[in-house]
Amino acid sequence: MSDIQPAAPAPFHGKTVVVTGASDGIGRAAVRQYAAAGATVVMVGRNEAKTRAAAQAIMSDSGRRDITWEIADLSRQEEVRELATRLLASHPVIDVLANNAGAMFLERQVTSDGFEQTFALNHLSYFTLTLHLLPALAAAATPQGAAHIVTVSSRAHENARPDLDDLQLTRGFGGWRAYANSKLFNIWFTNALARRLDPAQIVVQAMHPGVVSTRFATNNGRVGRLLRGLMDVVSVTAEKGADTLVWLSHAPESAAHPGAYWVKRARKTPSRLACNIEMAEALWTQSAALAHVHADALIATALGRA
Repeated sequence: MSDIQPAAPAPFHGKTVVVTGASDGIGRAAVRQYAAAGATVVMVGRNEAKTRAAAQAIMSDSGRRDITWEIADLSRQEEVRELATRLLASHPVIDVLANNAGAMFLERQVTSDGFEQTFALNHLSYFTLTLHLLPALAAAATPQGAAHIVTVSSRAHENARPDLDDLQLTRGFGGWRAYANSKLFNIWFTNALARRLDPAQIVVQAMHPGVVSTRFATNNGRVGRLLRGLMDVVSVTAEKGADTLVWLSHAPESAAHPGAYWVKRARKTPSRLACNIEMAEALWTQSAALAHVHADALIATALGRA
């Protein structure tokens, strides 16, 4: 018997949902759940063949014909911006943005932009894509409810050891440390963004999906496959991992607690470090500078404050 609690009938009917990291794992499971609940879903993936095949499989299984896909390497800022431009043109109203794309890299890698790969993909892509999509999210707000941004973090944030003078770990790099830091940054970003938004227009949340049985970490060769095998011993299915993500996208409890952190549909207090407003604001400032994003101006324009 499934322990996933049923959602209200078709809570996403007539709504548009964008899911990053959608071709596999939690993202793919979330797409299935959103589509089953009535949403028009845009799947964002890096590999075109894989993302197209996933979309076609979900449409075949569900009978839906309105699942589309966009291709972008979210570790590259130029592609993030281009993706945002395409999405704003094709979907001027977006009801839900699910920031789910992410990975762990055991060896330090640098993107074409010069950013450490984990930082670029797991944090900076969320920052840039979210801010650029705010006009479409704000346009979705109605007297009946706000738009939703849900960011997939992790309990790994409890192991973070960030250095605000070295966000990209040019010194003391470790794959697990970089990943844990990025999950802390997800919470800091959520907190800082929530303080800047009107929850009557856009509600932003972070969540931990659990240790999920996916292909996560298998990009790291034999060591990654061994790590994945150990994680699978205590993991839950991708469907269970996606449950809180999808639920947060419409639940009244979500709207009542903007900027919160959730586990298994329950609001939880993250680590003491995750609650540090000063450090969250410092990350916000540095992220805006690194991404060349006029963050507060974008927010003011999207929310009609400019």
